[in-house]
Amino acid sequence: MTIRWRRLTDRLAGKNDTEVLYEGLPDHLAIPVRSWVLDVAVTFTTTGFVAVRLRLPSSILASRDPAKALASHSDPKNDMIFMEIVDATLAALNEVNPYGSYRRRPHEYRNELEMLLKEGGSAYAIGPDGDGLVLRVDETLRHTLDKAVEAADAQKPHSGDHLREAFAAAYGIKPNPSVAYSQAIKAVEAVANPVFLPKSPEPTLGAVRSSLDQGRHKYEMVIADRAGAPAGIDAAVELLNLLWHGQRDRHAGGPTSLPVTQEAAETAVHAAALLVHWIASDGIRKK
Repeated sequence: MTIRWRRLTDRLAGKNDTEVLYEGLPDHLAIPVRSWVLDVAVTFTTTGFVAVRLRLPSSILASRDPAKALASHSDPKNDMIFMEIVDATLAALNEVNPYGSYRRRPHEYRNELEMLLKEGGSAYAIGPDGDGLVLRVDETLRHTLDKAVEAADAQKPHSGDHLREAFAAAYGIKPNPSVAYSQAIKAVEAVANPVFLPKSPEPTLGAVRSSLDQGRHKYEMVIADRAGAPAGIDAAVELLNLLWHGQRDRHAGGPTSLPVTQEAAETAVHAAALLVHWIASDGIRKK
């Protein structure tokens, strides 16, 4: 078990409070993270990709040392610009040939950055696909997501992709709640449709929800109820109902249509992770 390091004065004072995370690029991380971007840019020639994708000033690529100019770039009007550069560098790093003749492998650079961000108390971490930054979340919640993705991929390769995308959209440095919620729905559909609607020509989560609701007597949970017998699937059906009805931006123009909030998107992603894990790991089974 890894024990989290705490500074001497905090240990002596018996402090166990959760550390405040730093947004943007705090001063104590500026040199190591900028050095990381420079090293990656020199090793894999990623400067052009990053500069073009982020629409950075042409002065960077026109300079005598574009990689160094990129690593030292700042914008007084955008205090997130360098984290966007780190994010775009990760995306470029994810696209290079991992077996090329490099001084260091791409995964080594990703591991180094994750260590820097974690030890420096950054509010950001590397996403599950390794191709960008996401907001750092509680390790227990992240573990739940990882286990759900593993279970989905074990059921069918790439079935966990929607859950990964939902997480990235909910917790990325530029969150997109609508996309996060939509991908959360698709994540559950990816594992539920083949199990509960294998012959349906147009299976949807709504159809799965209706099928399980009407056929509650046909299924049971692997977990026991208060009498020691397999529990019913009421909890799963209600969670499906919550996820399905909560997507208020599915159709526009209706009296109950609403934009998806960030809080709703995050909740939907974790509800989907739980459902995906239950379904893909046979937590819900036929009697």
